[in-house]
Amino acid sequence: MHRTEVVIDTETLGLDEDIHPIWEIAVITRDIEGRDTEHLWQIRPTDEELLRAQPMALEVNRYRERMQVPPWAIALDMLHPEGPSPIEPAELDHILTGILTGAVLLGSNPDFDARFLRARLGSRLWHYRTIDVPTMAAGFLYGKANSESRTLSARTRSPYVTARQHAAGWSAYRLSKAAGTEPPSRSAGHTALGDARWIRDLYDTITSPPGFPTTQRTRPRLTSPRRSRMRPEPSTHHESTNQAPIFRS
Repeated sequence: MHRTEVVIDTETLGLDEDIHPIWEIAVITRDIEGRDTEHLWQIRPTDEELLRAQPMALEVNRYRERMQVPPWAIALDMLHPEGPSPIEPAELDHILTGILTGAVLLGSNPDFDARFLRARLGSRLWHYRTIDVPTMAAGFLYGKANSESRTLSARTRSPYVTARQHAAGWSAYRLSKAAGTEPPSRSAGHTALGDARWIRDLYDTITSPPGFPTTQRTRPRLTSPRRSRMRPEPSTHHESTNQAPIFRS
């Protein structure tokens, strides 16, 4: 049975899904013809939630610099065709439910994202087995090294040794570079969409090596599902006065 594979990345206020909510969500889906659709949302936390945030999380994910949800809104559809547009939390959760139900989640440590999404949505909607793409990259490197080593003399095992060196520390960025995919830049790293794009590209690299059949992928459409743009209106949502940045491992 074919299951939809969805690339997911979240940015949160900390490491505990019970007290640190998601503030940024990126999802990339791919249709049967290989066309990608990117989704990106931001959710403004309350003052109380920000007070519970972990300082390191706020620093790594640059919350203060990147939060764009205005005080009168709760969430934004960042890739709306008309530009960032307010979206009600219930509508956002409805869209997420439609995308994630029955899907296989791909990511960098996707169990982290799955835990926080489950806390937000109330249940696990996706396939129970997630796919950690950097871990796949380690296997890709071991397999490649083993194949190359067979063509070398018994005293020359450099590809295998190199693979072990990359995999030993389980650095996702080192594994990615060794597999042939450049990690996200400093400005794109630890942003939901930047990390999701990187994981998508790494997955394509290690699952479509030379000689393997692959589907030609077109340029991604940088939009979420079309809906009417809301006019700015005053909101009873409490504006955050203690803004701080966020992170995720």
